[in-house]
Amino acid sequence: MSAIIKLENVSKHFGGLKAVQNFSGEVEYHSIVGLIGPNGAGKTTLFNMIACTFPPTSGKIYFEGKDITNFKASQMAHMGLARTFQVVKPFGDMTVIENIMVGAFLKTKNCKVAREKAEEIYEFLGMTCGRDQVAHNTTTVDRKKLEVARALATQPRLLLLDEVMAGCNPQEKLELVEVIRKMRDSGITIIIIEHDIKTIMSLCDKIFMLHRGEKLLEGTPEEVANDKRAISAYLGEDYVNA
Repeated sequence: MSAIIKLENVSKHFGGLKAVQNFSGEVEYHSIVGLIGPNGAGKTTLFNMIACTFPPTSGKIYFEGKDITNFKASQMAHMGLARTFQVVKPFGDMTVIENIMVGAFLKTKNCKVAREKAEEIYEFLGMTCGRDQVAHNTTTVDRKKLEVARALATQPRLLLLDEVMAGCNPQEKLELVEVIRKMRDSGITIIIIEHDIKTIMSLCDKIFMLHRGEKLLEGTPEEVANDKRAISAYLGEDYVNA
């Protein structure tokens, strides 16, 4: 079984709005897969269906061969799926380590075990903010890493990253790229939504491009970058010329 996630003709309608329409695709184990497309293309809606935040209107979703179409988000967390959100919301009055421990408590009720897992992830991600620093005093990139750390503490096999690099400067993006590669190398499969095209092209093994709720194309970064439909709908001639 090569695919950790498989989607078959998945659609999501909100009243008359067709947010996602007949999306099919597979995500292979231990890969980094990108979701790109204009705002409103349906990327986060697709994330929400994979994470079982809400069910699709139609279609089927399989996680490691199991039909999860109507599962709940809490069930998916226990099965090995974690996600981050566009707007990071740390527990501001708690320390960095305590924030990471929140994720660890999914798998243990023991505070000592949770702290040890939090410390391990803190080191794994190369976090530079103080362990005992209050979360609301951390920088943007530290909050991004903290969001990832809390998700990692749940010990996922599949991690969904929703615009984790938004608001970061070029150097901070490079740091996060290395973090994402390190997570993949540790055995975690990653699906990422990102608007920084140069970053996602250098990072991903495969890319899905959505446009107006539909999958416009899928392929390697090189295939997507050279596809006239992608250039017309999203990338633009300036990207190609650059």
